[in-house]
Amino acid sequence: MSKHKIRRWFPFVHFRVSEITVNETGQETHVVVVPNKRYAACCSECLEKRRNIHSYHIRYIYDLPIAESVVKLEIHYRKVLCPSCGIRIEHIDFVEPYGHVTKRFAQYIASLCKVMTIRDVAQHVKLSWYQVKEIDKAHLQAHYENVPIDMLRILSVDEIAIKKRHHSMTVILNYETGTILCMNKDRKTESLGDFFKSLPETTLAGIEAIAIDMWDPYIKAIKDHCSHAAIVFDLFHVVAAFNRVIDKVRNEEINKFTKNDKRLFKKSKYLFLKNPENLDAEERPRLKDLLRLNETLSTVYILKEHIKRLWSYRYKKSAQGFLNYWCSLAYETGVQLVVKFANMLTKYSYGILNHCLYPIHTGKLEGVNNKIKVIKRKAYGFRDFKYFELKCIQATS
Repeated sequence: MSKHKIRRWFPFVHFRVSEITVNETGQETHVVVVPNKRYAACCSECLEKRRNIHSYHIRYIYDLPIAESVVKLEIHYRKVLCPSCGIRIEHIDFVEPYGHVTKRFAQYIASLCKVMTIRDVAQHVKLSWYQVKEIDKAHLQAHYENVPIDMLRILSVDEIAIKKRHHSMTVILNYETGTILCMNKDRKTESLGDFFKSLPETTLAGIEAIAIDMWDPYIKAIKDHCSHAAIVFDLFHVVAAFNRVIDKVRNEEINKFTKNDKRLFKKSKYLFLKNPENLDAEERPRLKDLLRLNETLSTVYILKEHIKRLWSYRYKKSAQGFLNYWCSLAYETGVQLVVKFANMLTKYSYGILNHCLYPIHTGKLEGVNNKIKVIKRKAYGFRDFKYFELKCIQATS
């Protein structure tokens, strides 16, 4: 007679295993679980012990597999007559209400979904992909959906493309912890405004600074709902905007050359956009030759390298002086695109100068955006936006 106790594999409270059968192929194990009559049934709503039994029922659910065998539980349970709650099923500790799998099986599936695709998990546990997705979503909602947000000091806000043709969403990050706080569809004022509205007054009042790009809807949302917070524009977005100016100026200048001279500028776009330290041994001399050929391009390139110095200042007055100096140089070029960019810098100077008080940027969020893209590509897209948001929050928590 075997001394092994099967109950160790099925440690169900107030229930016992009465029968186990395995089919001929060994692919399915049928386990009959019945109430342990030594314990009184508890009402599932008030959890009080009740002696009056209304009726008996059977329910089928899945449990953790044994080896390669699917385990199906046949649970015999009772409905009790509760004087407080009426007719209720007895409390079953190891299964969620209306669940089709045990709690421990759901936890196992959720842990697999962290590192595997839904399809792979479904094939592994022999469930449908929809069941796996709903189990994982329920787990994520329980752990990440209504987590209280407090002690926020610095935020980072940016957008990420989720579909082609400019379908974007807003991503809000706790800058200090790197955790995604919220993701909203679109990049409108309401996308950020709704997040601020959801925050308690004390949490909202504690926000000191927010790093964003120069996107007017975000600026409006901050001024409307969190006006005390300092808006900070980071170096990356400003330089990226000026790189677009350089490329347009390059195209305009190339069109002024003859057909033979235009060939010299072929495949030269990234020579002007790269940082000098990133140029290789062959690119440096070629860039110097191109800059000698055109004074306008040479001037714009110098302005590009100078503008980065603006973020090295730690005192607002000094930074303001350098910004005024740079803009004066830009106006002297007489190039319309450069002048227009200088006017934009003047308009948004408050956010650039706030970098002296809060040396923050959206670079951390750009790294998080890469994680989001990996999650999206791994699943070949998500039809359920809420599930996608929860997966991204889980990845950064």
